[in-house]
Amino acid sequence: MGKPKEDSGTWLMTYGDLVTLLLVFFVLLYTMTPGVEEQAFNSFISYFQQHSGFFPDNSSLTTDLQNNPNPEQVDEFLEEQMERWQAMAEFAENAAQMEGVEIEATKEGFLITLDDSVAFRSGSSDLLDSAKEILDEVAKSIDNNRWEVEVQGHTDNIPISGGNIHQTNWHLGAARSVSVLQYLQSLANLNPQDFKATSYGEYRPVAENTTPEGRRKNRRVEIYLKDKKIKSTADNMDVVTIETSLTEQ
Repeated sequence: MGKPKEDSGTWLMTYGDLVTLLLVFFVLLYTMTPGVEEQAFNSFISYFQQHSGFFPDNSSLTTDLQNNPNPEQVDEFLEEQMERWQAMAEFAENAAQMEGVEIEATKEGFLITLDDSVAFRSGSSDLLDSAKEILDEVAKSIDNNRWEVEVQGHTDNIPISGGNIHQTNWHLGAARSVSVLQYLQSLANLNPQDFKATSYGEYRPVAENTTPEGRRKNRRVEIYLKDKKIKSTADNMDVVTIETSLTEQ
């Protein structure tokens, strides 16, 4: 699977997640405190809106936080978050020991990137054993119906050679993303409608295709794990922002 990477910095993601969860915990405790003045509350929230980027600057969030959530709901929320982040933190720690695998947090969940050196042979969409070992761990981390999974296939800009069953880089990227999706679907306890496979072929490179190293980076599969609760909250907030904007006009 490859030698351990020196100073990968993966622990920073786990540390950042812990700090965020602690912040959410104390904000919820603050909102549940009797006698909190509205002016003081708004001042408290506005600090994070203006400086840290934790909370979007719209009225829907402050309204929700002032609804004094049930203590049982707070406990359930925190427990779910800790379990989810812990599972991903364990996977990230293991991934840090593998070459050709990267994981990062996104605003909706996580992005796992597989280099084709660990996932496929050149021009092939058949998963290697090394890729299956990685995907086994991914499936364990998403083994509940809280996640949506989108797999994206990417290639370099070298044209497909004659005789290959895949006609173009579009076809190769699509076949690879479907291979990853089907393997994950066979293991993870998720609704089939929560899976999506796409191909971008050679048209979303992350490096220049003028060097072998750049082309290697571009040949990849990206697995987006999207937390449906976070995604739903973000979508609702976008709707509120649009409605507020239209009302102001």
